[in-house]
Amino acid sequence: MKVDFILVGQGLAGTLLAHELFRQNKSFVIFDDPGRGKASDVAAGLINPVVFRRMTKSWLVDEAFPEMEVAYHQLEILLNEKLYFPGRMLKILNEEEVCFWKEKVFANKLEDYLDTEPHLNFGNLSCSVGFINKSGRLDIQKLILSFSEFVSRMDLLRKEKFEFEELFVYPGSVNYKELTAEKIIFCEGAAASQNPYFKNLKFKHSQGEVLELKIPDLKLNEIISSEVFVLPLDGGLYKVGATYRWDELNGQVTDSGRAELLHKLKNITSSPVQIVNQKAGIRPTMHDRKPVIGLLPGNPRIGIFNGLGSKGVLLGPYFARQLAGYLTGISPYIHPEANISRYFPKK
Repeated sequence: MKVDFILVGQGLAGTLLAHELFRQNKSFVIFDDPGRGKASDVAAGLINPVVFRRMTKSWLVDEAFPEMEVAYHQLEILLNEKLYFPGRMLKILNEEEVCFWKEKVFANKLEDYLDTEPHLNFGNLSCSVGFINKSGRLDIQKLILSFSEFVSRMDLLRKEKFEFEELFVYPGSVNYKELTAEKIIFCEGAAASQNPYFKNLKFKHSQGEVLELKIPDLKLNEIISSEVFVLPLDGGLYKVGATYRWDELNGQVTDSGRAELLHKLKNITSSPVQIVNQKAGIRPTMHDRKPVIGLLPGNPRIGIFNGLGSKGVLLGPYFARQLAGYLTGISPYIHPEANISRYFPKK
């Protein structure tokens, strides 16, 4: 069987790239290991255009935000599902942060994304908040499941572990089992650090944990951001997260992670909570916190789309479209700060 591309991994990155290739009428087969956990299984899908610590725009947000909205609306139409929920986020501010907000909103040209004036003693939170107006969330889990069902109906998805010993790379093609393709693109998330083709890359993954809680007295409609985020879900549930750990990246939940989240939640609400679920995942992140995309220097039949990290929902569509355009010859451009070539300096 001959296809244009083989894709390995169907988390957020693999789904977005497959969608772009589908839009360009390119043929592909996706391999997705059902036994391997994904960061996308855990991620809250939050969209935040601002770096609060410095009160600056997120990297590439002016370019990425409009492409993100277009891509998710296209996927909603294709899959006949509501996936993208634009809205506002409330950032809880102390007195010093209120002054910092007022100072930086104009200095760093954030007016398109933030209310210029914080709101003091906001509602039943009884604290000062700043509004992030271009925010919201993506239902990542529904997106991946719906797209998986979509490609399965066309027999384009193989739910099986990828076997590297079955891959053969030739000057004009790649062969995997009965498949022949022009190129193979790995979208494996954190598993890419074990990929034998990417030993030159500098991964710095982190593990994150989230809780699903019932908080009957809270009654929130907006996303809250403080030391943790609080995301309202259907049925009176809230998702609260997330932790960061750079050791023991095993995808297992911990007592310490649960205790940390519950402790930080108390700075937002003292309402009693009921723990419904706890999940952990490993964020695919590079050493410089920038994505890594492109074809392997010296081996242009092998490519990668990875390292989206905590800004993946915002940046993913922008880079998926960029990579798809590069792979199909529409454009030779890959952003230099995301290009895999940064790990292979010219001698």
